Amino acid sequence: MKYLTTILFVLALCCSCDDDDDSISIGLLAEHRGVYINDFYTGGILGNPALEDDLLAWVDENDFTDIYLYNIGAALAAGLDDDLRAFVDKAHNQDPYVRVSFVSAGFGDSFTDIEAYHDGRKDSKPDGIVSEIEFWNGSMNFADDYAPWIDKVNDLKFTPPPGQVAPLNAGITRQFYIGKIKDPGMPPSLTIAKELVMHHDEIFLTNYHSDAWHLSSSTAENSIVNKLNLLAQAGMELNKEVNIVILFNVYQMSPSPEIWDYFASTGMNHEFENAFVEWAAEYDASTDITNKAFLKLKGFGIYRYSDAKNARP
Repeated sequence: MKYLTTILFVLALCCSCDDDDDSISIGLLAEHRGVYINDFYTGGILGNPALEDDLLAWVDENDFTDIYLYNIGAALAAGLDDDLRAFVDKAHNQDPYVRVSFVSAGFGDSFTDIEAYHDGRKDSKPDGIVSEIEFWNGSMNFADDYAPWIDKVNDLKFTPPPGQVAPLNAGITRQFYIGKIKDPGMPPSLTIAKELVMHHDEIFLTNYHSDAWHLSSSTAENSIVNKLNLLAQAGMELNKEVNIVILFNVYQMSPSPEIWDYFASTGMNHEFENAFVEWAAEYDASTDITNKAFLKLKGFGIYRYSDAKNARP
């Protein structure tokens, strides 16, 4: 496995992304290559054909397979249902197909709007729903603030509405953004890890360090190694594979460490997949992570579009 990773690492560094044409390059290491579109609604992209086309052209240019759209509840509340449907169709009609996820910040009115959006939709359904609920922070906790959201997503995927024979979106990918696997003020929780593993399709793990293209050697409570070990243990005990997406931060005003300069054409000038390629090679060689057989690295996500586009226009 070590030698296979080394070969893939060299291939990916040499030809990982096309970056100059309209096709996905052969030999890409990451199956999932995503980016958070932070200004999709607030920046006026939604409903503006030129800006939508610019976004999708940049996504293609940089070989992303997935986009995660913010402020969907607000867009639907503003009556932009048809605009959103048209954009999802446009993304799906790209060559190659672009997967679209809606970012959800809770299980209240905005999620109700997302559920209503699905009614009667056939070809314009989102491919994924990704959480934006930081149950490990402040006054929130897993049981009150996250578990009910999981129930809502599971209903979307598995439970037919009253009088219907099919669920609203049986193909939805349940994507869980995770910073810490714990309640506030508590130690990391295997119980929470098992809940996440049981109900997930992909787990997005924050990997926010000043040199995040390297696998951090830290074994602190919230280190990436600690989170991976906890999820691997949960996977082992449940006999379930855990699909992992590694998140890299390029938001320059973020209070968390970011690696904008690593990607910037005016800086270190690496393409977006290269951070994952380097990180994955170190992960493969690491002996600090146990039960790797229960972890599957699906790929990476970039937070966030406006900064990523400034890095690589």
